[in-house]
Amino acid sequence: MIKIKKISLIWQVLIAISVAVPLGLYCAPDWLVRLFNTFNLLISQLISFIVPLLVLSLIVPAIVQTKEGAGKMLLYTLCIAYASTVIIAFISYLCGDAVFPYFVTPVEADITSVDKTSYPPFVKIGFPPFMDVMSALLLSFIIGLCCLKIKAPVVIDFFLEFKEIIMMTISKAIIPLLPIYIFGNFLNMSKTGDIVDIAGNFVFVILFIVVLSILWIIFQYLIAGIVARRNPFKMLGTMLPAFVMAFASASSAATLPVSLAQAHKMGVKDNVADFVIPMCSNIHLSGASLRTIALAVAIMIMYNVPFDIMMFTSFILVFSITVVAAPGVPGGVIMSSIGLLTTMLGFNEPMLAIMVPLSIVLDNIGTAVNVTGDGAVMVIVDRLMGRSDLKMTENIENK
Repeated sequence: MIKIKKISLIWQVLIAISVAVPLGLYCAPDWLVRLFNTFNLLISQLISFIVPLLVLSLIVPAIVQTKEGAGKMLLYTLCIAYASTVIIAFISYLCGDAVFPYFVTPVEADITSVDKTSYPPFVKIGFPPFMDVMSALLLSFIIGLCCLKIKAPVVIDFFLEFKEIIMMTISKAIIPLLPIYIFGNFLNMSKTGDIVDIAGNFVFVILFIVVLSILWIIFQYLIAGIVARRNPFKMLGTMLPAFVMAFASASSAATLPVSLAQAHKMGVKDNVADFVIPMCSNIHLSGASLRTIALAVAIMIMYNVPFDIMMFTSFILVFSITVVAAPGVPGGVIMSSIGLLTTMLGFNEPMLAIMVPLSIVLDNIGTAVNVTGDGAVMVIVDRLMGRSDLKMTENIENK
């Protein structure tokens, strides 16, 4: 029997876009566009329903499982990974805010409309979520921290199993529907003529993200080299196989064996490499942060949505927490951040229709940046742990 290889999500998205655009521009009948708009409305309602549950299922287990960490090493890793994710987000925002207005052209579109311009869905069925994303985030911290304090095994086991249920829903139901959802969105944008403006805008945006990603990787290793007093480019060269694997697979989980193997070649302590690399695969998301913020700024400029540094500061700080332990599948980060984009930045259906496919298409470079940066975080943690051990030894000798 011939085994058919499954097409990766990014290729499914690219195929959906390449078919939808010419179909919408030249020959799609109105009823077909309305049919897919109806389908997409249902999918968007399902996504809105599942996102708060996704936040609960990710954050609570992430908090209760920190007890498995190694004290000071855990604290160092968390602080450095979070700082890296936040810093590149602000750099991405500041650079995008300064550069994009010269290259991104606003489109003529009514972003308050959810009826897909002149092709409204046939029916509208709504199933609102149990709570909004911010409420889910707050509840997650309350439950997680209290479970750590009172040692509630029943509640902890419930949320660990609840995470499996939500992950199965995401991977088996929502992710497989995303290419069809994207097909419908691009079919509508092509039919209404918006696709021409959008394509012209995002050629430069994608180039911007790629260049900034490369510069950020180099910067991370320069900092690691200064802290550890080692050659940053030699360390970066050691991690290049992990970069290639992450770019090819768009999965930090699939890249983990390669990342660990290369990490052990960098001359750090084995226990540091074995702890930091797996942990950073879930919490160090600098590449995803760079990509998400740059795309958000570009889309808001394109749709004339006002924004400022305070709005993005709130978004960046919450986003960097929410996407911790995002699903280990392509598209997981954007699924985790949809609720924040809508509630904190004012994104609506047409804006998400651009954000989702571009995020998935750029998932490879984002994952590669995440994974490669894990090596820099590991080197810094190894240096800090070495200083801690030295200080402890000195204290013992003094006594």
